[in-house]
Amino acid sequence: MSVLTPYNALLNALEQANLVQNELARIFHGRGHCYEGLEHINLDFYPPFLFLVSYQVIDETELAALADAIWQKVPEVEGKVEGLVFQQRAGRDTKNQVFYGELPQPHIIKEQGIQYQVDLLKHQNTGIFPDMYNGRAFVMENAKAKKVLNLFSYTCGFSLAAMQGGATSVVNMDMNNGVLKQGKINHKLNGFVKEVSFYPHDILKSFGKLKKTGPFDLVIIDPPSFQKGSFELTKDYQKILRRLPEIVNHDAQLLLCANSPDLSEKAFIALIAEHAGNDFIFDHRLENSQGFPEKDNDRNLKALVYKYKKPHEE
Repeated sequence: MSVLTPYNALLNALEQANLVQNELARIFHGRGHCYEGLEHINLDFYPPFLFLVSYQVIDETELAALADAIWQKVPEVEGKVEGLVFQQRAGRDTKNQVFYGELPQPHIIKEQGIQYQVDLLKHQNTGIFPDMYNGRAFVMENAKAKKVLNLFSYTCGFSLAAMQGGATSVVNMDMNNGVLKQGKINHKLNGFVKEVSFYPHDILKSFGKLKKTGPFDLVIIDPPSFQKGSFELTKDYQKILRRLPEIVNHDAQLLLCANSPDLSEKAFIALIAEHAGNDFIFDHRLENSQGFPEKDNDRNLKALVYKYKKPHEE
């Protein structure tokens, strides 16, 4: 058996990929556990580069053969591919290397009509999460004339979607000032320079500021599962949920997200009901974004849409 035989599903997916739209895309999603033996592998398209990620160590000889096999498929792909970057993301160690091509500097990609500056070499995360495509689409479709709050904003993808969708204003909050600076760059790229705020604050300690800047009509909460010293999903999410009534308008929409395999949809809904209360009404869960098949939807990204009905005062 060839060393590359286990990778046939990935190579077939690349051969069948249509990348002519020149937009960010997931080509192969092994992490969804739908392809036995390839649970550690993803392949994305960050135009004009392919981005191969492994969540376990791949032997150098095997990796070189895989990179070569991927590159041999490129002429058959519909769309313009100019290079390949590999990221080994095993445990705490993340190593990135360019196999083919020369990365654009700066590297600007687009998705749903919005431009993002990304980096495939310096950080573990690239600057945008491809699996949240449907989340950004939801925000774009529901932001018109609304005051938006984007918590754990990272590089502000939801804010860009909201502004593209006609939001009157957006507040972005993330304790990492570095990612907010990247968010500002992204906003300038798209001409969104007014009515957007960036607060490098610890969200759990900042509700006083949010009360002053609110109330909000659309709230997005998309935290990391774990952030050392600042946030633990199953311990700290409820602290935010309890304070939500203080910062939202009647009929406000909320996109509440969790991306932990240890928190099922049922448990997440129960957590929200217990700590946010009955005035927050579950509407629906967003479908998986295109290219993200999942064997068990309880283990993957959960993006839940809620509506707030303010109780009548006696």
